Amino acid sequence: MTKSNEEISLNKKVKMYGVEIKKMPCGKYFEALQTLKDLPEDFIKELSDNKKDFKLSEMFTIENITNLVTKLMIIAPKFLFNFLSKLLDVDESVIRDELSPTELIEICKKFWEINKLESFFVQMKPIIQGMTALIGFKEQLPSVSKSE
Repeated sequence: MTKSNEEISLNKKVKMYGVEIKKMPCGKYFEALQTLKDLPEDFIKELSDNKKDFKLSEMFTIENITNLVTKLMIIAPKFLFNFLSKLLDVDESVIRDELSPTELIEICKKFWEINKLESFFVQMKPIIQGMTALIGFKEQLPSVSKSE
C-alpha cells in the first residue's frame, strides 16, 4: 500500500516545548480514559453549559479539541493534567509547571495529528451504528447519527 505525501512527511515522533509527541498504542488511550470514570457530574454539566442535548462525543473533532482543552484547563486543572499526562506519556509536573496554555494546546493538536485521531473517529462511526442496531436500538443514537 502506498503512503500519501502527508503520511510520508509526517514524523512519528516530534519534540515540542521539551515534550516528545509520538504515536501511542491503544493501551495508553484506555489508561487515559480510566480517568473519565472519576469525572464528576458537575464537570460534565459545566462542560456542556447545562445544555440538555450535549453530547461529549461531539467534542472530539479537531475544531472542538481546542474548546474542550480550554474548558478543561479552566474547570478541572487536576483532571486535565492527569488525563494528558497519561495520554501523552509525560510527567504531570511538566504539563502543570513548565508549559503555557498555548504550548499545551499546540502539543494536543500535534498529538491528534500524529495519532490520526480524526480518522479513528470517522471509522468508529459506522461501527457504533452497527453495534446499536445489533443490540436492538430501533433508531440511531443522536450522537452517532448526526451528519457531518
